[in-house]
Amino acid sequence: MIQLLLNRDDYVSAWLQSKIPDISFFDCKAIGVIKNQKLIAGVAYHNLRDGQIEASIAITDKNWCNRKILYALFAYPFVQCNCHRILVTVKDGNEQSIKLAEKLGFQKEGTLRQMFPPDDAVLLGMLRNECKWLKVKENKKWENQDRAPLQFQIPQI
Repeated sequence: MIQLLLNRDDYVSAWLQSKIPDISFFDCKAIGVIKNQKLIAGVAYHNLRDGQIEASIAITDKNWCNRKILYALFAYPFVQCNCHRILVTVKDGNEQSIKLAEKLGFQKEGTLRQMFPPDDAVLLGMLRNECKWLKVKENKKWENQDRAPLQFQIPQI
């Protein structure tokens, strides 16, 4: 069974830090995904400003989510924080992470030169009206589909 881990920001952000050492997760909100009592994925939301927020994600199990989990992960920034935009940065050349972000619905927006010296980063963004995971809940299509996990490639970090 896949479940959310809420209100454990320090624990989830420490786990994320071990998976994504290039980014610091100070003063963030973090949501974990638990399967069989083990943390298998986490998202940290950080740098909230002017209606946009940055997100960082790490996963260790290809069956890390279902539609209900994805709804919750996108509802936090778009509904609870009332953001109009989510940004993610991925080290240039990390094609699996870029593919994961695009599968979730993010679009490439540009390159941040030497964001991870000496490497560049790809900037990806999603606007609230582009988020297919919120629309699933609004259309009530997810109610009978939340049991089957969605499969994603696990990015190499």
